[in-house]
Amino acid sequence: MVNAGITEKTLLLNKKKEMSNMKKIVFTIMMAIVMFTSVSVFAATPSKGKILLVASSENTMELQNHTQMPVGFYLNELAVPAQYLAKQGYTVVMATPSGEKPTMDAGSNNAIFFNKNEKAREEALSFVDNLQPISLQKAVNELDEFSALFVPGGHAPMTDLMQDKNLFLALQYFHKTGKPTAMICHGPVAALAALPQATAFRQAMVAGDIHAALTASQNWQYAGYKMTVLSNPEELPGEIKKHTQMPFHVSDALQVAGAIVEEKGIYTSHVVRDRELITGQNPASDLALAKELVQALQEKKR
Repeated sequence: MVNAGITEKTLLLNKKKEMSNMKKIVFTIMMAIVMFTSVSVFAATPSKGKILLVASSENTMELQNHTQMPVGFYLNELAVPAQYLAKQGYTVVMATPSGEKPTMDAGSNNAIFFNKNEKAREEALSFVDNLQPISLQKAVNELDEFSALFVPGGHAPMTDLMQDKNLFLALQYFHKTGKPTAMICHGPVAALAALPQATAFRQAMVAGDIHAALTASQNWQYAGYKMTVLSNPEELPGEIKKHTQMPFHVSDALQVAGAIVEEKGIYTSHVVRDRELITGQNPASDLALAKELVQALQEKKR
């Protein structure tokens, strides 16, 4: 009888342990389901839209004295707007004429352009490094997928972008559909790619032949638009440092083509919006430009 009691008691204890273990297993499974569902919902959250970021493929530019100057995108002018767009739920897709990663202007890799915040500079650099570009030609074949176009600054757009035939098609598309187009600092010079004779226009500006430039500037879709771009006084210190001049001044080029250029102060934030076109004057305009672009995107959806 004693052995039977012990056996019965042992069986009862084992049963309780089994029940306890079963509860733990069930609880673990339920928690896993909840976590999986949460992750799935997060991963499945749709993007608010794709933003086409177009950067130059060039890394040098010939100056008026025929020397070559290293050029590239300005880190904060590319990263700050792109990071802001990403945080607002947009997917940033980079495209270049070559389909390869663009060159960064080494002088822009400085915390001074991030309010002396070294962490912000590092995060911007990491963000840009993680962008995997596609060719601009591929992007042009998929324009319906994009909600907006963005061109960062740096001197590089003065070379290839302002006369790129694929960018001509992209600018036409965004203009006709009224989708936002944003450009900053030297970036607005890329709007000249919308000229039917963009290459001839650039050649005339480099040669200082204003008459030929005016002839080549006919039928520009942005003629009469208000916009801003890096001003001549803001360009001057760099020219003095290099003891030469740029091949032409971007502010002059836009005005010759028919833009109404509005400038405000020196190295202070200034953004101009006219219809679908949003332009920022200088590096200090990076965040303000991004916010104006998001505002335009929200209004476009209404």
